[in-house]
Amino acid sequence: LRRYQRIQNSELLTALFRAYNDWLAEFCDTFLDRLRGIAMINLGGIPSGVKEMAHCAKRGHRGIMITIQPLRDMTYDRPEYEPVWAAAQDLALPISLHVTTNRPDLDDPGALLLDAAKPSFFVNLDHWPRVCLTDMIFSGVFERYPKLQAGSVEMELSWVPHFLDRMDYNYTQGAREIAGARFKEAVLPSEFFHRHVFLSFQEDQMGIRDRDIIGVDSLLWGSDYPHQESTFPKSQEFLQELLGDCTEEEWAKIVGGNAARVYNLN
Repeated sequence: LRRYQRIQNSELLTALFRAYNDWLAEFCDTFLDRLRGIAMINLGGIPSGVKEMAHCAKRGHRGIMITIQPLRDMTYDRPEYEPVWAAAQDLALPISLHVTTNRPDLDDPGALLLDAAKPSFFVNLDHWPRVCLTDMIFSGVFERYPKLQAGSVEMELSWVPHFLDRMDYNYTQGAREIAGARFKEAVLPSEFFHRHVFLSFQEDQMGIRDRDIIGVDSLLWGSDYPHQESTFPKSQEFLQELLGDCTEEEWAKIVGGNAARVYNLN
């Protein structure tokens, strides 16, 4: 379903997402102690997208998913998105930036071929969350909306330390060369990342090794069940190896506690 973002007709995409979101709410309603949904939101029309966010919050969804690659002239540092960030904060809907939700421009001849098994695409999936999060952080989104949460979903972890370093370097050393907000307080971009960004991952031993740099409170492990690459039915054995060096407190946060906090779950 995430690949439906490639549908060019924005009204059709909105209708498809509304049908899916309503179906998902009904599906989760059968077992609310175990199931909560993440709604799909089309921001091709921002007013309708914000309206759908409110509808989905009432239906019990605990977060939203938006495109990881917006149209070229609608990047996430633009002021048009202010109603989206405000609604996400007010409705307590964390924002997911999910792998392969790219929304291509019509004049990009290769954009509709993202399903092709091309190594350069899949090896560099973390390119898109880095771009989106940089736009959001440097344009002051998280400064204006201090309760807003956004996450990189299924794009692993080990890209984060270098990303944090590059953000802080360019904010402090490249201020004359790059455009962007100057934060009101003496706060670095990496600090906004640690406060507001969560990271869903499945298997990244290097990321776990660097968890003190990334921030343990940002890490949300998932088995990706029922996909074919899922760790099910050997998730416990897998976690024993992946998190073998973690403390009991870190383990509890990574496999459940952080997700419960981000999504306001019992």
